[in-house]
Amino acid sequence: MKPMKKKVAASDFLLDVHTEPLPARFVAPALEQLKSGASRWLEGKVEHGEISVAGTLRHLILMVKEVSAKGHDMTERFKGPKEQAWRLPDGKFTPAAEGFARKYGLSAEDLRPVEGVLYAEVHSKGEPASVLLQTMAVDLLKSLQFPKSMTWEETGFRFGRPIRAITSLLGEKVVPVELAGVKSGRAAYGHPVLAKAAVILKDPSKHAAVLRQGLVIGDPAERREYLLKALELASKKTGGRTEDDSDLIDETVFMVEHPVPVLGRLRDEHMKLPAALLKMVMKKQLKFFPVVSRDGALLPYFVGVRDGLSSGNDLVREGYQRVLEARFNDAAFFVGRDSSSTLESKLPLLDRVTYQKALGFLSAKAARVESLTIWMGEQLRSTAPIDERSAAAASRLVYADLVTDVVKEFPELQGQMGGVYARKDGLDERVALAIEQFYFPVAAKTPVSVTPEAAVVSLAGKLDSLAGCFAVGLIPTGSADPYALRRQALGVVRILLEKQLPLDLDKALEEAVKLQPVSVAEPGRLAAQLGDFVWARVQSLFEEMGYAVDEVRSIREGALKDLPNAFRRLAAVRAVRREPAFEPLAAAFKRASNILRQAKYENGTAADRALLQDQADFDLYDALVSAEGAANDRIVRGDFEGGLKSLATVKPSLDLFFDKVMVMVEDESLKRQRLALLGKLVRAFRRVADLSEIQTPA
Repeated sequence: MKPMKKKVAASDFLLDVHTEPLPARFVAPALEQLKSGASRWLEGKVEHGEISVAGTLRHLILMVKEVSAKGHDMTERFKGPKEQAWRLPDGKFTPAAEGFARKYGLSAEDLRPVEGVLYAEVHSKGEPASVLLQTMAVDLLKSLQFPKSMTWEETGFRFGRPIRAITSLLGEKVVPVELAGVKSGRAAYGHPVLAKAAVILKDPSKHAAVLRQGLVIGDPAERREYLLKALELASKKTGGRTEDDSDLIDETVFMVEHPVPVLGRLRDEHMKLPAALLKMVMKKQLKFFPVVSRDGALLPYFVGVRDGLSSGNDLVREGYQRVLEARFNDAAFFVGRDSSSTLESKLPLLDRVTYQKALGFLSAKAARVESLTIWMGEQLRSTAPIDERSAAAASRLVYADLVTDVVKEFPELQGQMGGVYARKDGLDERVALAIEQFYFPVAAKTPVSVTPEAAVVSLAGKLDSLAGCFAVGLIPTGSADPYALRRQALGVVRILLEKQLPLDLDKALEEAVKLQPVSVAEPGRLAAQLGDFVWARVQSLFEEMGYAVDEVRSIREGALKDLPNAFRRLAAVRAVRREPAFEPLAAAFKRASNILRQAKYENGTAADRALLQDQADFDLYDALVSAEGAANDRIVRGDFEGGLKSLATVKPSLDLFFDKVMVMVEDESLKRQRLALLGKLVRAFRRVADLSEIQTPA
């Protein structure tokens, strides 16, 4: 389809679908569909300007600027039969050709062959824009997808909520649209309770102002800004601020059309409840904003958001506080019942909670986490010691809060309530904190566990989940990751890096696989598969930090045996790479690696200076011994950049070696020694990085 002509005259088009209240989560996706759908539909059909959308829980609004009065004249080409089906031997047209042409109002002689195929070209005059937009409006509204739809009238039309009115204007003229028994008009509707009667629109330019007069802020971005300022003003009276929660802000934006904050106060006895629980009740159950101090401590205030006017707020506040107090009383009852027994006494209940069908109950998972925690404590004893007793005690109890009433009601509080109950039980703060932060980090950018004990216990839980799911075949594929294994693997990586834990992750994965209750045919292979899965998260994280792909690959060997060291090695590669001599060094290293690979060299023969022959052999050997000694002093102190720079001093001797001698000589003894010399060189560099992975100019 191609446009043949443009029209100059233009008017704005407005479509406002007025519905019964839509759930907040329905609105933004519907607006996105409206905008993208209109863009696709109008492409090539009519000239137009900017396409924009706005909306509330009761309005889905589409605005198209400067729509030409008439659509493009169009030429459409339709593919038909092959060219040999055009004419008979006597020159007459075939029935197939005539039938195909007739279908498009043409004669057979009007058909045109293109590359052996007949085409029918149909020319049509551009339709009036009002006709095009009428069809588009119906098509768009029928195409909208909602998480749940409903029918309410005899035509059976499905939509997120019943449509009550449609405003549809092109300039000053109504575009006639009829859908679900509703006919369009020029009436605009404000707030259903607080606005006066519908306002008759002259043209689309007045629409936003009319809605605002009717206490409806149509633009979500404008409504969001209005809400944020209102929340700030309301909470400022307390000396605090509303807690940052972008999800709650986004939801509230589509729950109200004209947000009005109402400041309320919490009762003193309720402030004795855990702050996390109070916040969860306010935000999840009632959509209230907790008020916190500048340092984030919960204050005895909240802000509810009503829709409409600010008059009568005292009565609204009383209502909000009564409802909130009833919810807090329920929460206090749950906490009291949970606190009547210790976390330890709740452990037998985990025998009734299935973790995963093949992996057994939560009690068995808790035992595996405890075993893995103890094992890691032993592994870290000489390098990064932790309070092993506290870590082990915490690991026994990390799942106990899952059987409490509060966590059953608010699963998001798992871990946090465990920490609260651990403190009530009089357990050591290190134990309580490890239980509280067991699920940290809960997202890619959220904090990791604070203490090393909490970090190790959290690691144990994540490693067990990874090993267990892989052992029973629950391996993430594409976008499917029901057990959030990618997030857990990233959590493992972040904990090791941010807490600087020199744990051998390869061994830890092997240990985690060994503890699983299912039979694994090749445990070593499964552990290696897990290692590759975790390494993929490492690689992504390092690349997000700005490191090049080849730099990250260069430190892959041995990286999981000590991730903090691997990161220091990576930083060294980046630092030394900036120097002019680096790329020639990497190219020479790659040459040495290729020679060893082609010769199928294995680390067996040690380089012996006495068995070498040429001066270039001796020079490289001596330079390498000297560089290795200097590099080793730096590497053992963690100065990988200094170590790499020390090793780089062999470059002149290596260049001379390649220039003066042949490695693959007929003398087998000499060949082995020269290969051994290159092997010694490659091993020395690989303590920091495999420079053969570095991309250099050809």
